[in-house]
Amino acid sequence: MSEEKSDNELLSAFAKEARQRCDVISAGLDTGTSDFETLRQEAHALHGTASTLGLRRLGELAGLMESDLSDAAKAGEIRPNRASQISEAAEALASGVKAAADGEEEPPDVGRSLSQLFAL
Repeated sequence: MSEEKSDNELLSAFAKEARQRCDVISAGLDTGTSDFETLRQEAHALHGTASTLGLRRLGELAGLMESDLSDAAKAGEIRPNRASQISEAAEALASGVKAAADGEEEPPDVGRSLSQLFAL
């Protein structure tokens, strides 16, 4: 198996995984969950895999999501407006991984989400 084919298979598998994990994060936030630790774990897994696969900006986005969810887990609540921003970031991340797997350019939502989550 060639290295390129192997990389494409890894990206395709991660695209499926990312979609599932991002759906868990979005659904949890959209339904008002208080189990932020579970959502943080999903973001942590996304952060690690994206970084390992060399998807630097997507790894950074997942890391920002993880950080916010960690803060929410410690505080027992999420900061105002942050739930919708993290949910949007999850969608952008899943779309970004799919684009990478398909050999397409990064969707503009990735950059927007990075900017939003960097903002205090």
